Amino acid sequence: MKKNNLLTNGLDRYLKSLIALLDGHDIELLALARFMSFWHSRNQYCGKCGKKTKISEAGHVRICQHERCKEHYFPSMDPAVIVHVSSKERCLLGRKKIWPEGMYSTIAGFVEPGETVEDAVVREVREEAGIHIDKVAYQHSQAWLFPGSLMLGFTAIAKDEKITVDKNELEDALWFTRNEIKSDPRILPYKVSIAYKLIMEWLSKGD
Repeated sequence: MKKNNLLTNGLDRYLKSLIALLDGHDIELLALARFMSFWHSRNQYCGKCGKKTKISEAGHVRICQHERCKEHYFPSMDPAVIVHVSSKERCLLGRKKIWPEGMYSTIAGFVEPGETVEDAVVREVREEAGIHIDKVAYQHSQAWLFPGSLMLGFTAIAKDEKITVDKNELEDALWFTRNEIKSDPRILPYKVSIAYKLIMEWLSKGD
């Protein structure tokens, strides 16, 4: 079938522009579809012998076609941590330059080889905002679309409040009170995100 015959009544949309329109279940389905498409495109050839791989198990396995190799490849997601940091009656939020105007969110980053997820939380907050934290506690997880990762959500308590922003990671980082967040809806990230859930849970504790 020719490419231009597919979804003849469909609309071409940039995936990120759809996030605000989707619910959690739709996000999970899109995360699966996007990740599997990305994984298949990156695993066309065997990393062991260099020969072509073929699809098996309804697309959830790729097998090397070389008779003496037959290496099996399975999808694997990249773990990332995201953390809501609070200090007394304020919380720490950062923003990236590419985000919509006024939007801030919780600190996040990928887990590096050899470290625990708790270590990753501590490192990311220290690297991106210069804040030292403790009382790291796991809360929730979420499969996320960009770039196909498993987000592990945490809360933590700040040991200090002097922010030093890594400009290679963030455009800005600030401490926000509950009233400041409630008074400016632009601050909050997408409602389907785990960041939004972490922030809303913190906001509810002040009611």
